Amino acid sequence: MARTVDEWIGKTDDQRAPPRIRQRIFDDCGGKCHICGVVIIGKKWALDHVTALVNGGENRQANLKPVHITCHAVKTASDVAEKAKVAAIRGKHIGAVRPSSSLSTRDRPKPPKTLTKPMPPRVKDVFGRRIIPEARS
Repeated sequence: MARTVDEWIGKTDDQRAPPRIRQRIFDDCGGKCHICGVVIIGKKWALDHVTALVNGGENRQANLKPVHITCHAVKTASDVAEKAKVAAIRGKHIGAVRPSSSLSTRDRPKPPKTLTKPMPPRVKDVFGRRIIPEARS
């Protein structure tokens, strides 16, 4: 029986893919995690948006792939970090974010290097007795 719809598209970003779509995506990927490439058999798995929703991805079948739960957590953290970096750079470029200081660390002069002084000769030994330096000839 032919599909009535070519591709599933979620009505909202929060809508979960129905079980038949999850199975279809799993089968299309050969049951492998799209991040690490290991076969997902007998393990918990999730559907991951290849292009994260926070980074402009869509909630549709073409953007969903099966992943291990642990791989998914790592990728989600990197997606959020990427979004934060992009937002910070964009805010800086459009003037919405004020720089933290007037000088960056690159513009600050470096402190001068201090020369180490040679250690003075020992005057007392470990028992507190005065050491008489040997005369050199």
